[in-house]
Amino acid sequence: MTDINWLLGSVGLLAIEGSYLPQIARLYRLKRSEDVSLFFPGLNLLGRVCALVYSASKSEHVFVAGLLLGIALRAVLLAQVLWYRRRARRAYRQLEVSETRAPSALAPLSGAPS
Repeated sequence: MTDINWLLGSVGLLAIEGSYLPQIARLYRLKRSEDVSLFFPGLNLLGRVCALVYSASKSEHVFVAGLLLGIALRAVLLAQVLWYRRRARRAYRQLEVSETRAPSALAPLSGAPS
């Protein structure tokens, strides 16, 4: 592989794999992930793992390095989505519990004269 091909392959892989960084930063900033599909990054991660195995078997070191970076970034994105969804569900459940335990304005207060 010539130097220019190696450089183009490296830059291309960095651009492709780095395309997930803005989404990861946005999720971190918003601290919520309801609008993010799990299917797309999950399927993408599976495809990257398969491509990694193939690239490693062909000794394509540039692709192996790029795919490893991509796998790490997709794993971070998936972990964020799962973490923020779990946190949102937990907060919703706590809200439901606190609402069921809150005294009603119509219920008599204990110790108040009837």
